[in-house]
Amino acid sequence: MKWRRLSSAILAAVMAGTLMAGSVYAEGNALTPNEDPANTVESDETLVVGLAGEPSMLWGAACGKLENEEQIINRTFMDTLVRVDPVTNEAEPNVASSWEWIDSTHCRFFLRDDVIMTDGTPLVADDVVFSVNTWMEQSPNNDTGKFLSGAVAEDEHTVVIEYNTVAPDMILLMGWTNFGIASEAEVEALGGLEEASRNPVIGSGRYRFKEWAHGQYITLERNEDYWNPDYKGYFKEIKFTFTQDASTREMAVEAGDSDVAYDMPVVQAANFAESDKVKTYVYSMGQVLHLWYNMGEQAGPTKDPKVREAIDKALNFEAIAMVGTTGFADQALGYAAPTSKFYSETSTAEERAVDIEGAKALLEEAGYGDGFEISMLGLQDLSTVMTVIQGNLAEIGIRMNLDTPDTATFVEKAFAGEYDLIAVGDNLVTRIPPLIPFILTSNVYGPGVVIGGPKYATPEYDEKVAAIIAETDEAKAKELVLDLENQMKDERLCSNLYTEMKATVTAADIKGYTTVERGYIDVTTLYK
Repeated sequence: MKWRRLSSAILAAVMAGTLMAGSVYAEGNALTPNEDPANTVESDETLVVGLAGEPSMLWGAACGKLENEEQIINRTFMDTLVRVDPVTNEAEPNVASSWEWIDSTHCRFFLRDDVIMTDGTPLVADDVVFSVNTWMEQSPNNDTGKFLSGAVAEDEHTVVIEYNTVAPDMILLMGWTNFGIASEAEVEALGGLEEASRNPVIGSGRYRFKEWAHGQYITLERNEDYWNPDYKGYFKEIKFTFTQDASTREMAVEAGDSDVAYDMPVVQAANFAESDKVKTYVYSMGQVLHLWYNMGEQAGPTKDPKVREAIDKALNFEAIAMVGTTGFADQALGYAAPTSKFYSETSTAEERAVDIEGAKALLEEAGYGDGFEISMLGLQDLSTVMTVIQGNLAEIGIRMNLDTPDTATFVEKAFAGEYDLIAVGDNLVTRIPPLIPFILTSNVYGPGVVIGGPKYATPEYDEKVAAIIAETDEAKAKELVLDLENQMKDERLCSNLYTEMKATVTAADIKGYTTVERGYIDVTTLYK
């Protein structure tokens, strides 16, 4: 599939604030994932994957935290009850051959009898019970353990998992990487959870952990005893290297020292879209970037709905989308991404046109005719987008300070509500709690906290989100999402910016690029 991309000249114009109407896009040859047929052969070759950073551990569910790099590596050696088709977003059998809902919060899983763990023992229901208990005890505050109430083995190959909220799409969540299954015997043999997280000879996945040379690489080897005969791992070994600089990761691919430069900034990856030396993948991760306003009791000017509306009117959504996606995606006209089953256009491009005079009039009515100073929180890779927003707001007298800390600090500030404006994406592909975490008024989905800190919302929002998550009819769920989205629009809880894109550069002879949740790459499907 061909994607349009923003030419470098136009990109520079956008950054300078001089975008002209009718700007022309250049045609690139960026590819989309999940289109190649499955691999059918094996080789003795090694796949080298360049990641942006080195994880602190390799089994995040046992440590109470999840990291992007950890999730990508963990998926290779740990298997889940179900798998999720990347195209249809439907759950498929995996180590569970089937399942059935007993009632709205209890699901019975029937396990295969031919799944072999790393220690040579078969997967049994007690292993799932151990894993569920581990998730609940070690990760009670994130999506791994927050929504679980327990598990019971009915027999050697049948287990019932209890959830603490009604959510039919929980089946899809069980296919996410952080729900990989280990056995208690494997973990005890390694010396406990902490040791197993650093030296994870555990699981029943397509590959097995081999070596971690800290600061250099992590190597895995193909699992020759993998239970699924329909799967073939082309590469005998997979080697992960760590290079923070994206250009250096890409240059390693061009030089033949690496096969994959994962998670490239889209603006950089677009430069290679027409190169015959590499393949460039640019794709939606199913997530829209939203600009949220702090509306809590401690909030400043953004507590005033007129101020929020003024900011929305001042934003040049077209320019923001062009900079954020290098022209690979348009401005968001709805809360969800166009790839979501729950997508609706709740705005038009015409009504979102820049209106500086209207914005100034609203600020005058709100008592801020002389302007004010606020701060915006965002991750470092959004700095260029935040600069565009900063320029937009300067035109109506709002002086905005940019705060782009590292990921850990960003999360701390987000949870604490330390922001006036914050740029955060939401994934409305799968209806799992918390669905829209920045509007929930209370933690209605089990232990832990809801990201966002103090905010303005009402229990009505909690009820609407719970109804969306619990609805079994997808058509009805879409109607409920549309109702919620229109209310959010009317009250200006956030401004929808653009569909977030991910980009990866691979060697020209690499095939089988496949994605999983959050747009992560599944390296076990790659082949030549």
